Amino acid sequence: MLNRKISPRVNEIRKVDVPEIRLQYLDNGIPVTIINLGTEDIVKMEVVHRAGRSFEHKKLTSKATAFLLKEGCGSWNAASFAEKFDYYGAGLKTTGNMDFVYSTLFTLGKHFSKVVPYMAEMYKTPHFSEDELQNFKQVYIQKLKEELTKNEVVSYRIITEEIFGSDHAYGYNSLPSDYESLGREDIVRHFNESFGTDNIDIFLSGKITEDIFNQVNQTFGSLNTASIQKSYQPAGERNGHICIEKPSLNQHQAAIKIGRKLFSRTHPDQTPFFMLNTVLGGYFGSRLMTSIREEKGFTYDIASSMDQMLYDGCFYISTDVSGKYLDATLKEIYEQMDILCQEKIGKKELNMVKNYLTGNFLNMIDGPLNVSTVAKTLKLVNLPFSAFEAWLEGIIQTNAEDIREVAQKYLSKNDMIEVVLNQSSKKIGN
Repeated sequence: MLNRKISPRVNEIRKVDVPEIRLQYLDNGIPVTIINLGTEDIVKMEVVHRAGRSFEHKKLTSKATAFLLKEGCGSWNAASFAEKFDYYGAGLKTTGNMDFVYSTLFTLGKHFSKVVPYMAEMYKTPHFSEDELQNFKQVYIQKLKEELTKNEVVSYRIITEEIFGSDHAYGYNSLPSDYESLGREDIVRHFNESFGTDNIDIFLSGKITEDIFNQVNQTFGSLNTASIQKSYQPAGERNGHICIEKPSLNQHQAAIKIGRKLFSRTHPDQTPFFMLNTVLGGYFGSRLMTSIREEKGFTYDIASSMDQMLYDGCFYISTDVSGKYLDATLKEIYEQMDILCQEKIGKKELNMVKNYLTGNFLNMIDGPLNVSTVAKTLKLVNLPFSAFEAWLEGIIQTNAEDIREVAQKYLSKNDMIEVVLNQSSKKIGN
């Protein structure tokens, strides 16, 4: 009879076989990363430009360009252009983040040759019409007003602004006036400066045939435009423990964010800090979750996170608690951080975290679309595809002393920025 009191056996993952990732080039030199997997006739194509916030000449131009890119081109307005994809059951979306602007096409392979020319035309003759720009402003100003009623959003805006600076690409907060000040000439300038064929990566995943690659070459391989290279301006370092208290938007709960400036994915401390973050608050069995939620019952959810961009990054702890538990929660957070700085984690906990992370690695390469995400992450930060196996090996080889060393380096309370949203409105100093 099955004894449910005995846990299933845990098998350690020592090696992950990453599916083949190929790199080819179009006639004009555009790199195309190909993941040919799966039996279903499905194709995902992503076109990526380094054209996000860190490449802007004016606030919000990257976001506006990403939004407007598919809102009409050539002889088609926004509606008729969307119908070109809808007719074939395909989907096209465009989005942007701190460093990149993405266009993503999903389609059946048998229809790929029908829809990819429309996608290429989007980059040749975008309209960026005044009407669509006004629509963009109205939509996002309304979204912003709604977002600014949420503690989670407001506390994140405050801490990232403190970490990177209010005028930095990674730190500035959008305001209605920033949207209103955008003109069509700003969008056109950003597009002309950042969307050249010398600043593009293409990713193909799914059932990729030679004919599909040839179709991409025929449409995108004939483009030839240049970008203006821009240098990244690093954010200044903040020294000393900074405490900021603002009014809460929820009378029943206080919001907490505690964090600091970190580093990009290519930093040598990436792997041990990634494990440290997992131990502290990166999964359900973490120290913060166990102590503050499970044992003390102060909150429903608490987590620590790493936001990593192309050039920089930040680390922060986030939770919402009742006002009566605010001081006790802050004290416990810092105590858990200090314990990790002073004591090496035990073998059992270390093995559990390693098994958790290596299991996640298996999920990351399960299927062509997931593999494409991994390949895209590596390619866009200029790491070789072999870095995935090296990262896994780094997780396996990292020991308790490695984790304590990075904790001592990055988890000092004296280096943290603390943001609290409660019913007080005073700023409590530097």
